[in-house]
Amino acid sequence: MNKPLPKRASVVIIGSGIQGLSVAFNLVERGQRDILVLDAGYWQGGASGRNGTLIRPGFASTEWTELFILTTNEWKTWSKRLGENVMFTQRGYSVVAESEKSEAVLHEGLKVQQRLGVKSKLLSKSEIEDLLPAINKSRVRAVQHQFEGGVAPHHAAMKGLMAFLKRNNIDVRYRTKITGIERNDRRITAVMVDDHRIEADCVVSCAGPNNPDIAAMAGVPLNGYGMRIEAMALEPTRPLIKPAIALIDSLAYFHQTSRGEVVGGTEVPERPRMSLATDLPVMSTMAKIYLEMFPQLGEVRILRHWAGQLHASSDYAPLIGEHPDLKDFWFSAGWSYGFAGAPAAGKLLAEAIVHGRIDPRMKPFALNRFETTGPIIEGGIVMA
Repeated sequence: MNKPLPKRASVVIIGSGIQGLSVAFNLVERGQRDILVLDAGYWQGGASGRNGTLIRPGFASTEWTELFILTTNEWKTWSKRLGENVMFTQRGYSVVAESEKSEAVLHEGLKVQQRLGVKSKLLSKSEIEDLLPAINKSRVRAVQHQFEGGVAPHHAAMKGLMAFLKRNNIDVRYRTKITGIERNDRRITAVMVDDHRIEADCVVSCAGPNNPDIAAMAGVPLNGYGMRIEAMALEPTRPLIKPAIALIDSLAYFHQTSRGEVVGGTEVPERPRMSLATDLPVMSTMAKIYLEMFPQLGEVRILRHWAGQLHASSDYAPLIGEHPDLKDFWFSAGWSYGFAGAPAAGKLLAEAIVHGRIDPRMKPFALNRFETTGPIIEGGIVMA
């Protein structure tokens, strides 16, 4: 039986997916121990157990690329720092263009990446043949390959984070829903779990699709909305796909696991809604893309098909930082690449909370950017 909830904590983190656990891990590394992590769901029940596990450092904008260089570098160190193998494998990440427009995005993105030190290049025809021998070459206009990208199984990363937090006696509670947030003028003071009040010096919301609801409890706005994404896995087959892959035009992303399963998803434009139900049109669209891009997968059966939820901001870029209307109320929200970006978000938020430093790589993703600097334009993401 769980011990009673405490009456106060220095930091209360709402959400114990990879985002919330990453913040807690980074806070511990900076000497903070009085941390309480609360989650309304179950272990890996949210997007942290329902994602494509792909990680890449390079995008088409400076803002995204700087953030994801940081996150890729953090992924490299997590196994050692956590004392657990998160199984980050740098097999490379290939971004495929099927149209003239997306080919131009790859060229522009390459300039940004090379300026910032990302190891990436546009592959020649012979290099595409060597790296992606099974791909339908007639559909490919260009391939940008990022050598330091790769994949990390979500179960390994989550297990590593939880093991570290348990060793450091950090209180993590599942099936514990926040029902209210208390504020005193422009500062947050406590959270409520039913009639139990937990005083807090600082609250960090990492609640995925529920972040807008958490903000509403405190009476403050938060850009964006909850939406559903879907993915599927094919039965194991012989090795066909070496790197992780993103198809900008087909809005698809996938990789082949060490067991031979091809795992990935595709974005089908639809009305944003909160549901874990899967749709046949999404499955059929993904199957069509697999067949067109990798014809040898035509005889492979679908093994699993599932849905997950996320909180999408207006520009699909994350919302990271303190809420401008409420002191000591922090967010890691708006993520469309939340699993991959968790190491960077945890590091940046912990630095800001503990040391009061707002890293330049975090500033562009401020919650109020739509009213100040404007949305972040990023052409290299795979979102509908």
